[in-house]
Amino acid sequence: MSTVLIAALRAIQMIFGIICLALSVQLARGQLIGNAPSTTIFDAFAGGFTLVAAIVCLAGLAWSALAGKVSFAVDTVAALAALAGGIATVVELRGVTCGTDYEMYYNSLINGGLENIKGEPVSGLTIPQMTTRCNMNKADSAFLFLAFVISSVLLVLSFTNQKLGTIGGRTYV
Repeated sequence: MSTVLIAALRAIQMIFGIICLALSVQLARGQLIGNAPSTTIFDAFAGGFTLVAAIVCLAGLAWSALAGKVSFAVDTVAALAALAGGIATVVELRGVTCGTDYEMYYNSLINGGLENIKGEPVSGLTIPQMTTRCNMNKADSAFLFLAFVISSVLLVLSFTNQKLGTIGGRTYV
């Protein structure tokens, strides 16, 4: 397998990890009332782990001790974490249409937290802010699924290379 191809795929994986991490951290920081939802925190972990996986496995192209079983294990965890984060976000959004006030207002990923004032739930965010958060959550889930796909492709390549005894076009006996 070409080292350049693997390095390019790792770079794409790294970009997806950075995007997922940045979106999730921004969403967590935008939580006004209470703690950020656990889904958002897990998405940040998944994005961060995808980024770390890309860096570790990219280093494995140059340092053979990180190649093979280490790349296989790291890619497995990265793929599963990205898939779990993407599914969790989609489930939590439950088909919310960004721009639909009622749906966004009562969704914990979007509303920034609700506070009970005189028996009524009140959010500190405006509708345009909630629409932005809704779009960010949808983008986060999309990039988590893309991170899953690229991590799965790299997982298959790691498995194939491990089975064939090749890493980056070099054969190890």
